[in-house]
Amino acid sequence: KMNIIRENKDLACFYTTKHSWRGRYKRVFSVGTHGITTYNPNTLEVTNQWPYGDICSINPVGKGQGTEFSLTFRKGSGKKSETLKFSTEHRAELLTEALRFRTDFAEGKITGRASIFYVLNKKINS
Repeated sequence: KMNIIRENKDLACFYTTKHSWRGRYKRVFSVGTHGITTYNPNTLEVTNQWPYGDICSINPVGKGQGTEFSLTFRKGSGKKSETLKFSTEHRAELLTEALRFRTDFAEGKITGRASIFYVLNKKINS
C-alpha cells in the first residue's frame, strides 16, 4: 500500500507516457511541494508517489531535443533503486521544474550519477 504525502501540493503537471515492460501508459506527472506524483489521467487516481528524499535522480534519456527521461528512486529502506522511463513533449520544462527540488533528493546515495548530471547541466546552461 502506498503512503500518500497529504501535505504535498501539485505545482507543475505534465502529460506524459510511462514506458514499462507491460506497455505504455498515459500519466499526469506532477512536481509537488514534497514529492513527485503520477496520476491516471482518466480518473485522476494517484498511481505512484515518491517523496523527494527517495528520489536519486531525474535525467534526460538520449541526446538533443528528445522526449524521454528517467526517474530513479529508492525502493523501501534498503539500498536498492529502481528506474522508470517516461516521455513527454515538454521534457525540458518538466526536468527544470523537478530539479528545483534537487537539494531534497537522496542525491547520489545509491547512484553517483545524479551529482554528475547537475554539474554537467550547470556547465551547459551557464
